[in-house]
Amino acid sequence: MKILTFYINDKKYGVSIDHIITIEKNDRKITDIPKTNPIIRGVVNVRSRICPVIDLKMYLENTDNELNEEKKLILFEINERNGALLVDNTDNIMDVDSKNIEEFESEKVKTKVVNQDNDVFVLIDINDFDDFLEH
Repeated sequence: MKILTFYINDKKYGVSIDHIITIEKNDRKITDIPKTNPIIRGVVNVRSRICPVIDLKMYLENTDNELNEEKKLILFEINERNGALLVDNTDNIMDVDSKNIEEFESEKVKTKVVNQDNDVFVLIDINDFDDFLEH
C-alpha cells in the first residue's frame, strides 16, 4: 500500500494515496460557509474544483489550524465528490506492507496504526470524510 505521510502539530499521520489527486500550497482564499460543521473551514477553488476544506487539526485535536501559506491542501476525491485536507506539512509517499498495519479504533476516527522501520504513525481512512463532502 502506498501512503502519503503528513504532519499536524509535529505529529505524523498517513493516508492511502488511492483517492489523492494532488497536493497544493494553501495560497488560495478559503471562503467561509456559515452554519457548517466546525471542521469545515470553508470551500476553496483548486484547479476549477470547488472543494470543502477539512481542518484535520480541528478533526483530530479539536483546535483550529492557523491559516497561512505554509500549510498544505491535500486534494482528494471519493464517490465523485472532491475535498481538501488542511495539514501543516506533507512528508513523502512510502510503501507499507500490510503486515505492518494494525487496526485501531477511537471515538473520533477509525484508524490503523503503521509500524514500519521504527516509524509509528496513525493511518487515517479518507472515506471517513465522505459525510462532510455533501455540498
